[in-house]
Amino acid sequence: MSFINQHSFLLAGAMALALLGLALFRDGVKATDWIALGALALGLGIAFWLLRPGPSTLNQARAVQARIGAGKPVLLMFQSNY
Repeated sequence: MSFINQHSFLLAGAMALALLGLALFRDGVKATDWIALGALALGLGIAFWLLRPGPSTLNQARAVQARIGAGKPVLLMFQSNY
């Protein structure tokens, strides 16, 4: 179950590519079918690259504590990649 949780975007993307491929190639292989499949693959690749989580901006507990209570509002967001 953790494999599905950790790789859900890749699995959903592969399934979308497979379903689109089945729908497009059922009446023969055409150049426009390949273009549509490539466009979906490119869109999924760009979405994966843009939406992946980046590294934390504050890694040390002391840096976080210095920001809290320094006179400005602070938004704390806790996130796990999985």
